[in-house]
Parts: sequence; structure tokens; C-alpha cells
Amino acid sequence: MNRKESILIVDDDESSYRSLTLIFGRKGYGTETARTGREAIEKAQRRFFNLALLDIKLPDMDGVELLAPLKHLHPDMVVIMVTAYASTKTAIQALNEGALAYITKPLDMDEVLATVQQALENQALVEEKRLAQEALQEARQELERRVEERTAELARATEQLKLELAERKQAEEALSLAHMELKKKAADLELANEELSQYNFVVAHILKAPLRAIRNYADFLREDLRAILHGDQETYLEGLDRAVAQGVELVDDLLEFSRVGRSSVPTQTIDLGILLQELIASLALSPDVEVVMGHDWPTLDTDPTLLRQILQILIRNAIKFNHSSRKRVEIAWLPAGEQSYELFVRDNGIGIDPRYHEIIFGVFERLHAREEYEGTGLGLAIVKKAASKLGGSVRVESRIGEGSTFFVALPKTQRET
Repeated sequence: MNRKESILIVDDDESSYRSLTLIFGRKGYGTETARTGREAIEKAQRRFFNLALLDIKLPDMDGVELLAPLKHLHPDMVVIMVTAYASTKTAIQALNEGALAYITKPLDMDEVLATVQQALENQALVEEKRLAQEALQEARQELERRVEERTAELARATEQLKLELAERKQAEEALSLAHMELKKKAADLELANEELSQYNFVVAHILKAPLRAIRNYADFLREDLRAILHGDQETYLEGLDRAVAQGVELVDDLLEFSRVGRSSVPTQTIDLGILLQELIASLALSPDVEVVMGHDWPTLDTDPTLLRQILQILIRNAIKFNHSSRKRVEIAWLPAGEQSYELFVRDNGIGIDPRYHEIIFGVFERLHAREEYEGTGLGLAIVKKAASKLGGSVRVESRIGEGSTFFVALPKTQRET
């Protein structure tokens, strides 16, 4: 532990806060206690606490009422509610107000320690990410400032060329030097973006461990309590399973998004018709899906893995966002100039409002609630990034209720990077 995290225990039960103080102290955490909401606010005004453990029932106020002033004083403070079974609804209200989690009484000290440790670890990760983003922003601002300075110097050099023809050679050398410096700055910016991508990759890997642990503990609980589980308890465990599955899906998509562009592009000569036939066969589509393919497919010199990933996402989206009793997916191609082809995937699905044609390719952009359509909002962002890595682009034509057509423009020959 690189630093001593501080914990504020707000509870009027002497036995509870003494036990918590002892347990946290043994784990190296600094603690302070408050018996009332007013005392907790006064202590929070004097210093910062990484985490507050709030009892729902306090002598002078409700624990949910205390949540707002504490978060106002310290927005980065993690708040965990402590509640009896009878006030679980109140604890859920606290979650909506900004609390991270809640723990029920009587307290299971192992559960308390695990929850607090995970919360503080997540807080540290968020802080590290914030500092990294600030450092990156400062680097970008410095790069922009230097580029602006160099651009101004080039403008003055150009004017000097017009006025002093005798110094033309010297001015050309200065201009060449400036271009070299600009290329170096562009390379520095690319390196910074790569480092950010690697950071996201590492964070996504780190998140897999706690998600796996949550899933395992949920399975242990279900197995140990199988004989007495009923009603809401089973519903809670099922909800936990869904939440973990969504978290794993999100982490996997983040990993996939960070992988695109992190390695070189190995090119192969690909028969598009054969690649599509193999891809469609591997998807094991349901009988209500009709796939129509064009004929006389050309070949491309490109990366088959990225191309397959692009087409797989577009085909799955065409099926997912479709309420038709007979879902139709058409896949074909068009020439796009002398050096490019344009592949397209057309469906008879729900369609997309033209206002959103650009933003749907952004990271985590969703036009529908998760309850309507599953997904993380990363699919089209991966398509755009992969197409760009292949030297191409992606666009969409669609209207509400009229289906969608996604076009992917790719060069006939992909230069290896």
C-alpha cells in the first residue's frame, strides 16, 4: 500500500464502529468516527476522507440526507451505505444519489473489508487515469503551442522569401527543417495516443479479475444457499449475473477496441466471396434470417482478420436491430474509383435517424437503452477504427423504419504498416 487511505465511519452503534475501527486499523487504514450526521460533516470540512461508511439510521438525520453534503465537500469520496434488511430500499435510493454500494447488517467483516478494499482500489485507478489524462492533455497543448509557433515562423519565412530573393536558399533550408520538426511532433503525438491505447488495454485486463471474482462469489452463494433461496434473493443473484456478464462484455469490447491499430497489418490476397461464405457459415444464423450475396466478388490485398471483424459486426447489427418477421441482409460491392472498392451491408431493420449518422461511430454511443438492445456501444467504433487501419472509411445511409446500408470503402491493395 503506497499511501494510507482514510476512512470515516458514521454510526451511532458503539459496538459497530469500534469493531470497524479495529478491523480497518489492522489493515493499515486510518479511521475516524462520527456518531451523528452533523459530526460527520464537521470532520469532512476539516479534512479529506477517501471513503465514508454511513449508517442509514442516525440520531439527527437520515444517512441518505448526509450523502449530499459529504459528496459536495469531497466529490471524489467513495460512499458505502450500511443498512438493516428493512431499509434496503433506502440504500438503493442512496445508490441513485451517488453511493457506490451498500452493506447489510449484521456486518460480515470479510464482506466489509472486501467491499472497502475494492472501492479504494477502483478510486486509485480512477485517480491514476485522471492524472494520465491531464498529463496527456498538457502534452497535447504544448504540442499545439509549438506547432502554432512553428507555423508563425514559417509565415514570416515565406514573407522574407518574397522580399529577399537573395536569401532564397537559406529560407528553403529553414522551411525543410520546420517540416522535419512538424513530422517529429506528429510522431510524438502518435506515440502519446499509442500509450493511451496501451493504458486502456492494461486497465481492461485489470478489470477482468474483479469481475471474475464477483461471478465466482455469486456462484458460491447460489450453491451454498440453493435450498433456501426464494423470490427476491434469486432475482438479486440473477441481476448480479447479468451485470457481471455486461461488465465482461464491455471489458472484452474495450480490449478489442484497444487491439485494433496496436499491431502491424499483415496483408494477404483475399477472395471476398470465399471470406463472406465462411463468415456467414460460422455465424450459425437463425432460420428467420435471409442473407443475399452479390456475385463475381473481387480480391483484395488486405488484413483478413480486420476485414472479417468489420463484416461480422455489420452483419450482426443488421440482424440485432431488426424487428421484421423475415430479416433480410444484403451484402454486395461497388467500384470506388480506380484504386478502391466499396463493400456494403444493407438490411430491412429499424433504421437510423440521419441526425445520428455521424455520432453512432463514436465510442460508447448508443441510440437505444440496453433493455431494448444488448451491446456496449463499441461495435461501430471498432468498425471505424479497423477500416481506418486498413486505409479506408465507413459511412451509413438510413432513415427510421427504412432499414440501413453501411458502406466500407477499402483500397484494392493495402500497404503493410
